[in-house]
Amino acid sequence: MSGQSGTSPTPLRPWQDSLRSAGQALEFLLASGTHSDVTLVVGREGKQFKVHRLILAMRSPVFEDLLVLNPVSKSGVLPLRDDSPWAFYWLLDHIYTDKREIDNMELALQILGLADKYMVASAYDTSIRYLQTVVKRNNVLKIYKFLVHLFADNDSLRSLCKGVFLDNGNAVLVSPALMDLTPEAMSQLLKEPLTITSETVIFNALVKWGQAQLKLQGKPSTPSDLRKEIIQFLPLIRFYTMTSDEFVQHVLTTDVLMPDESVYMLKHIAKPHAEPVSSTPLGKSLHINTSRESRASPITKDRMRTCLCEGVSRTWLREPSYQFHLVSSDNIVLLAVKVQLDGGAEDVQLEIRKEDAKSAVLASAEGRGANISFKNPVHLREAVPYVFTLQVTDSATALYGNKFSQKVFEAEGFQISLSQGVFIQAFIFF
Repeated sequence: MSGQSGTSPTPLRPWQDSLRSAGQALEFLLASGTHSDVTLVVGREGKQFKVHRLILAMRSPVFEDLLVLNPVSKSGVLPLRDDSPWAFYWLLDHIYTDKREIDNMELALQILGLADKYMVASAYDTSIRYLQTVVKRNNVLKIYKFLVHLFADNDSLRSLCKGVFLDNGNAVLVSPALMDLTPEAMSQLLKEPLTITSETVIFNALVKWGQAQLKLQGKPSTPSDLRKEIIQFLPLIRFYTMTSDEFVQHVLTTDVLMPDESVYMLKHIAKPHAEPVSSTPLGKSLHINTSRESRASPITKDRMRTCLCEGVSRTWLREPSYQFHLVSSDNIVLLAVKVQLDGGAEDVQLEIRKEDAKSAVLASAEGRGANISFKNPVHLREAVPYVFTLQVTDSATALYGNKFSQKVFEAEGFQISLSQGVFIQAFIFF
């Protein structure tokens, strides 16, 4: 192959000779900076990208203004100190080569911000589509925090988050990501339409969040300090939708409320038809949410999910105590377990605790026959090993299982890993 211009030969250039498509040529131009006419200095670390005004202007009206129509720099250098170099290079790769692959949520959120800032519509759509495929109840709060602080008017992200809140409010509120929320994000979250099984779920989440904030600040987690940390959020808690038992077990024991406030609330919880005289009992600074409209979602059969533990060889076992370890790939709210018993009294007791030897019992239940239901839903966190201990009261009772098997079971995208000692027929969760 040769080129001629008049009588003077045009020398071959290896990159032009070897690249057979416009896409390959553009990829080379971005990687090499060949014929670059502007340098972008990105991020606080000053990462430099040698780029081409015309190519950026073709995909972004913002870059068209900055680099072509109304150039902000005559030196050929444009500083973009507030942008992430990591995400910015992805955006450049997308502009030059139409790159579509995203491999993690943090990158997708940063790309979304840059795509909105520079009005690159195709990159914006790509990041939204990726987030739609990966959002789950245990990571939705990372998106929500981003939404509150950087993208408050983004309807696509808000709809994505609300869908998870409505389907999995309980699990969202026990997610470790809750501890990373800022006060502003926490305030917004408590106003969202969260589908929960009890208002105590929201109160317990707020208490744990407040304790985490105190720890970050190096302050003691005393009731008075905790009250100061969360008092601005307490008016968002619908205490009057709790039962007396729930209020005593979950609220009174924290000592966050003053004694006269607790007495005032208990009085009106016990008399649900009595109208509260005031939302500020005894002239105190705490404003009480007087709403009696429950956010609790009834646990019905159509909302329950079941993971069947099948596919292992089983035998009848006769031992007074059985133990196995469980790890879930996501946060779950466990309602009941099913086992198969034979002979004897068929009474069984179940305890759950974390794998840590010093861990206290998280939940316990008793049952007769196949179903063992918990009085209160049990919140199990993603990737945390739990120990389940089953005891039978009658030595003549046999349990159908296999203590030498280890297996991973899957249901609707969730994975539940059971250690040796698999003999549970099913896990029922919300």
